[in-house]
Amino acid sequence: MPYHRMNSEFKILKTQHQNVMSDLRTLPKELNEALLRRKKLSEETKSCRICHSRLLSEWTQLKHEVSTLRKENRKLLRKQTLLQQCCEEGKRICEEAREKINSPRAKQQQEQEGLEERLEDTTKQKELVTQQRDLEEKSQHHFNDSEMRTQELQCEQEHATAQDASALQTELLEEGH
Repeated sequence: MPYHRMNSEFKILKTQHQNVMSDLRTLPKELNEALLRRKKLSEETKSCRICHSRLLSEWTQLKHEVSTLRKENRKLLRKQTLLQQCCEEGKRICEEAREKINSPRAKQQQEQEGLEERLEDTTKQKELVTQQRDLEEKSQHHFNDSEMRTQELQCEQEHATAQDASALQTELLEEGH
């Protein structure tokens, strides 16, 4: 019996040895594959970081531009309000002048033309203010789109990094067993 028991233990040990040797033969290949996957993941991560950095830079620049445009818009709105007040005051003065002046019609018409020119200039300035406001709204829309793109890319990058880390952990655990 001791011989039979030693023979069966030897067979078990021999089988275990063969399994270990087989694992040792495949280990370099698996290590190379894992290194290649790691290198690929590192390159993808680097690429994502570069892309993220560019988008962050663009987002920061757009944010600064929007801030500048908002400041300019506030100034233009104040100017517009003043111009509207001046325009109203000009109209009022015109009406008063028309009522009070008893001079010849030519003089009256000359003054009216001068006031109309001022009114036209005021109207042009008001149009410029409106154009500036439209430009700010367009810039804000572009800024919002860029911000959404940045958030989407960040989510994708985080998701990809989590998947890659999970896959690498799973592979390392499988190799450990």
